[in-house]
Amino acid sequence: MRVLLVSSRYPWPPWRGNQLRTLQWLDALVDDQRLLICPASSADDPPLETGVEFRRLPMGRMASTMGLAAAVLKGRPAQEGLYATASARRDLIEAVDDWRPDVAVIQMVRCGWAADAIREFMPDLPLVFDAIDCMALHYGRGAASAHPLARWMVRSEAERCRLREDRLVRSAAVTTAVSGRDLRALGAGSRGVVIPVTGGTLVLGSAGSADRPTVLLSGNLGYRPTVRAALWFADRVWPKVRDRSPSATWVLAGARPAKGVQRLARRPGIEVHGDVDDLGCFLGRATVAVAPMASGSGVPIKILEALAAGVPVVADPWSADGLEDPGAVMVADGETAWIDGLSRMLGDPAAAREQAARGTSAWRTHYEPDRIRIGIRNAVESAVSRIGEPPELISETPGDD
Repeated sequence: MRVLLVSSRYPWPPWRGNQLRTLQWLDALVDDQRLLICPASSADDPPLETGVEFRRLPMGRMASTMGLAAAVLKGRPAQEGLYATASARRDLIEAVDDWRPDVAVIQMVRCGWAADAIREFMPDLPLVFDAIDCMALHYGRGAASAHPLARWMVRSEAERCRLREDRLVRSAAVTTAVSGRDLRALGAGSRGVVIPVTGGTLVLGSAGSADRPTVLLSGNLGYRPTVRAALWFADRVWPKVRDRSPSATWVLAGARPAKGVQRLARRPGIEVHGDVDDLGCFLGRATVAVAPMASGSGVPIKILEALAAGVPVVADPWSADGLEDPGAVMVADGETAWIDGLSRMLGDPAAAREQAARGTSAWRTHYEPDRIRIGIRNAVESAVSRIGEPPELISETPGDD
């Protein structure tokens, strides 16, 4: 089978969740012919695994700016406009005409333009819309905590994403998302499938001293929900946790730490490690991992990696709600619950082991990589089996052209 995958980012190295998601699709379809089409950050990007054909989409600053403006005027998501350039459409259609795929996978709403172009050129080609996260949910939740001057912009983007995602879901043979919460928000119905992302397993080691209680916040430290959560945690939770556990250390380790996150290293008991090559070392040192994000969408990779490593997790209700088994983590709702929950994990080894065991069991049940591979293959095969079925007839909605 010939599988075309259109993504918005080159997937290696996988600093972000959507990059990891792309790699998982390519890995699951290793027995098929795979063509990945996406922008590349530079000609020096590391090569993908053998057997994956890659074609670069052109990304010019002027064209992307014009595309963004055009998308907003048409009622499309601004993020989609960054990629929906005339040259990108042309190159995509040339690749489709040359390669003649059996199925196309479109990742995220920002690649919706590719679904339109393919549908126009090859109307019978079955499409899989891998939404990953529901971006309407993401921006809708984010609007509540946005600066008042920016709130209307975030809400507008949420509404544009809602209209666009609805259109993509109704035109796709199969729609996939990383969690039931996101899939429900997309309204995919009987053609929707939850395919979780997985953080994979890491080789655990030790980065620094492991003889004192250690709290870990990992992942993309430049991601806005993570930055906002880290600053809140630093101001409202960490000082009181350290009052109870004076020897405790809070470690922030991951990619692209924002300046505000970097400045946290000036505070007592806090370490910040940016662009780490081996997160396993920090998980091997951790007593407990935290996910204090109260916004965003999907499932935080930081939670899944901790569960896979056997590290207990304390999480905000919003972060926990994206899990297939919310009992995999200790849920902390509010400042007092965070302080009490972390103090228990740091001071009661038996309770920490019990919580870690629940997390590991949930990871094996829902997020183990072989399960993800089977889910991806089944979704693609289901889409291909619907060749000849017309996509749902779509009436024009306000803002669509």
